[in-house]
Amino acid sequence: LQFLYFIGIPFPPSEMTFRALQCHKISPTAEEGIRNIVLQTRQSRPLKKGEVRVSMKAAALNFPELLMLQNKYQFKPQLPFTLCTEGAGVVSEVSDDVRNYKVGDKVMVSSMAEGCCQEEWVGKSREVAPLPPSLSYSQGAGFSMGYLTGYHALVQRGNLKKGEWLLVTGAGGGMGMAAVQLGKALGARVIAAASSDDKLAACKTAGADFTVNYTTENLKKAVSKITKGKFCDVIYEPVGGKIFSECVRCVASNGYARLLVVGFASGEIPKFPINMALIKGFDLVGVRMGHQFMVQPKLRDEAISGLSQLASGGQLKPVVTAEYSLDNAKDAFKLMAERKVVGKCVITMKSDTAKL
Repeated sequence: LQFLYFIGIPFPPSEMTFRALQCHKISPTAEEGIRNIVLQTRQSRPLKKGEVRVSMKAAALNFPELLMLQNKYQFKPQLPFTLCTEGAGVVSEVSDDVRNYKVGDKVMVSSMAEGCCQEEWVGKSREVAPLPPSLSYSQGAGFSMGYLTGYHALVQRGNLKKGEWLLVTGAGGGMGMAAVQLGKALGARVIAAASSDDKLAACKTAGADFTVNYTTENLKKAVSKITKGKFCDVIYEPVGGKIFSECVRCVASNGYARLLVVGFASGEIPKFPINMALIKGFDLVGVRMGHQFMVQPKLRDEAISGLSQLASGGQLKPVVTAEYSLDNAKDAFKLMAERKVVGKCVITMKSDTAKL
């Protein structure tokens, strides 16, 4: 029954169980939180109106998951909660009122309410999107959060224009690398900044025009040299801390530049010298994709449409450098906690483990 169900042949939910990677208690550190992760057996439930059931093939990690284990993220799910906010799989059942999906459709899932690191996912049809034919399940699993955030930041909030200078910090991670690819696809001149040379090599492969190692180089001096003193029209900044403070000094001073506040992966929320915005005449723009898409659902539809076109044309493709099976999922979280992930790290629902 399990085999037939997960290839898309539905059976009564009362007869089905599945495994889910869950957090059952909040921990004081990421390391302890990872140790406390539980692979829980759950019972399938009947669909409600507007819902779909997805047989999950892969789920992707993002840094906020580590923060959720410690109750440090702005979104605080109720315990117990299933990990990973994005994934990909195959629709195995739809409720009677769902018209836009059918059994057998390959989809991407993006959900804060119901995590994706489980063999079966049930949620609202609006939380899924068609998987572009050019992407594998692992690539599709790592597509939604990074590229939707990137599109919302660069297009809908940052109004990035062709030919502008774009600086992306934390560029070696999944969110940053998505912004690098997206910026290049939109015609910007892209500077990727990251903490190691191997991450920057991956950024070059992803399309970055220039790279800066801010562990060994002064970010302001490096950006000034690359742009010949013009600095950057748009800065995509998900790191926070010291890096954010350095980015303030990398903003173009000709007015109308945009410094996009995307997150604080460093764990440090920086203090902002407000006089710099006055002196340089730039906009400090907060980017909170998930909340904004809830408030304005049309923005999500626009982003999915724009991204699907770019993905179908081969311009966007998540860089997956590590895969772990569901049985070995804790190793994936350890890699994330050690900040060794380049691009995306994915957990597959297969029983074997493969590290790409």
